Amino acid sequence: LPEAAVPGITDTLMRFNADLLDVQRRFLRIIAMGIGCHESFFDGMLGHGAPLARAIHYPPIAQAPRDQHVWAGAHGDINLITALPRASAPGLQVQTEAGWVDAVAPDGLAIINTGIMLEHLTNGVIPVGVHRGVASPGQQGDRYSVVQFCHPTPWTILTPVASCITPERPQRFEAISAADRLDTVLWEINLVEAGKRVGS
Repeated sequence: LPEAAVPGITDTLMRFNADLLDVQRRFLRIIAMGIGCHESFFDGMLGHGAPLARAIHYPPIAQAPRDQHVWAGAHGDINLITALPRASAPGLQVQTEAGWVDAVAPDGLAIINTGIMLEHLTNGVIPVGVHRGVASPGQQGDRYSVVQFCHPTPWTILTPVASCITPERPQRFEAISAADRLDTVLWEINLVEAGKRVGS
């Protein structure tokens, strides 16, 4: 951490991480009860998980190599949930049945986005929140965003919970460890360096 350049930043960022994780833990308790589990269902998964806070800089569109305004293409996060406090400028869009909609967190609040591992655990009852980063036509300046990804422990076995499996919604996903699910998605999107696919 750049403590020498920004005195006090270490304490600020560690408190930021802890506070966001507390929000995520409480949100997951609501989800647990919503899918028929005990409120503490996700708690054990987070004890030695890897909450990852990431600061993202989106440069001005004027610096783009071509005439487009997509900062980050459509994707889903490889985790349980992601917390997105308000960014320095608009740009987050979420995919809905009606198309792409702008998503802006109110001051002092955060957007919670659902991830691939939560979809796996809920047998698709809670789908992945597909999102992207775009600049409005003519938008000027940089965009800064800080997000926190909430991951379960790598040894968590992701098995669809019984309450999310019905005759109308048969089990879609096999049991797999969180670490293997992460590796699978990284391979699918061609980010495993040792397993780069031909032609990439």
